Amino acid sequence: MIAPSRTRPVPLSTQPAEARQQVGRVLADAGWDGDADTVILAVHEAMVNAQRHAGGVTGATVALEGPAVLVEVRDRGRGFDVPQSPDMPDPAAERGRGLFLIRRLADRADVVRAGGEVCLNLRFEK
Repeated sequence: MIAPSRTRPVPLSTQPAEARQQVGRVLADAGWDGDADTVILAVHEAMVNAQRHAGGVTGATVALEGPAVLVEVRDRGRGFDVPQSPDMPDPAAERGRGLFLIRRLADRADVVRAGGEVCLNLRFEK
């Protein structure tokens, strides 16, 4: 059995707008034929959440592993649990959709605390 190929992680800007563009370019350059808009939106939501709740993004990467896209967003927050089936947020609320969207968009979402950082790992399949 041959192990799936994995590209070296590409560092992303810690700014959501620039990171969105970078993710789009990485996926286009790799010829990834999955839903790039889904990945881009989830990355944006993860970064905005880190800015609002954890003092900002300390680092982020994107990589491809075979047909899957792997994203890592790090911050210095206190961490959180990613709900497996998050409740639909109140449609009239101005905030509170980030984790709901991330969980609905990503095929897998895990939070890991390593040292002084919290890392949100996202996986997207084609």
